[in-house]
Amino acid sequence: MGIDITRLRYFVAVADELHFKRAADRLMITPPPLSKQIKLLERELGGPLFERNYHEVRLTPLGTQLLEPARDILRRVDDLSAAAARITGAAAPVRIGATAYAPSDFLALLETTVAALPVPAEFSLPGSAAEVTAKLVSGNLDIGLIHLPSSDKRLQHRVVARYPGAIAVRYDDPLAAHDLVTIEALRDRDVVIDFARPNPVVLAGLTRSLNARGITRIVRTTNQLGGELEMATQVFNRQLVAVVTYAPASFIGRIFSPPEFKLIPIDESTWAPAQIALAWVTAQPDAEALVDQLAGELELARARP
Repeated sequence: MGIDITRLRYFVAVADELHFKRAADRLMITPPPLSKQIKLLERELGGPLFERNYHEVRLTPLGTQLLEPARDILRRVDDLSAAAARITGAAAPVRIGATAYAPSDFLALLETTVAALPVPAEFSLPGSAAEVTAKLVSGNLDIGLIHLPSSDKRLQHRVVARYPGAIAVRYDDPLAAHDLVTIEALRDRDVVIDFARPNPVVLAGLTRSLNARGITRIVRTTNQLGGELEMATQVFNRQLVAVVTYAPASFIGRIFSPPEFKLIPIDESTWAPAQIALAWVTAQPDAEALVDQLAGELELARARP
């Protein structure tokens, strides 16, 4: 059984505070990600750690018995890290994470760029942009790749990529006759935006923007947080229109490729491009210089033929 050390830290914080909001504030994250991580830890450990009701939070018998072992594990992990640093004399690696829902070709480029940095660095894909943000503000990442907009005031960011919007349709769809479409062309069509589902902020903003342009028939094709293949299958079978990012070389771009599909960019005068940014916590100004270096290297790499 593998236990996530970060979740153990969250468990101890909630046990100390017996209050999810206070524990979240102490960890510099918001309550929803904290609650989710505690539930995942409870699943790993095989039982509830806390009794939760409207007025109070209490440790369960399992939580009471595991609290001190958890504290001991965390002390040993901290001691191990400190000992390794003393022995090697090496600086701690820069921890760089990225949302797994950015275009796959850009993620591959970012990982290659991180590997070439002149300083030790670790690269990871924690999940959605919301999960990357939670790890940034809790101090478990130094730099994170996220989708904008970001509502967390504790973060600064630098845009490193802009992707036009696009639609993906079946090869024989009437819209497939066009090489460029306006967003208004999607009125009176069943539209899929499941690619944004892992990021609730982006999903809500995208829904509002579509509704404001008269596009209200938004349907769901998958219960998964990824589910690109399932989404593509339903777009094909039900002749839906998927609103996605125009990234033909990405995984999703290759899924929605000929001969079964056509990927068509949306006129930018009718639909703003998606923005991806490198973010860091304002209280860690040293990260900004490395973000500038990464952004410059990414720009050069993308400009190469």
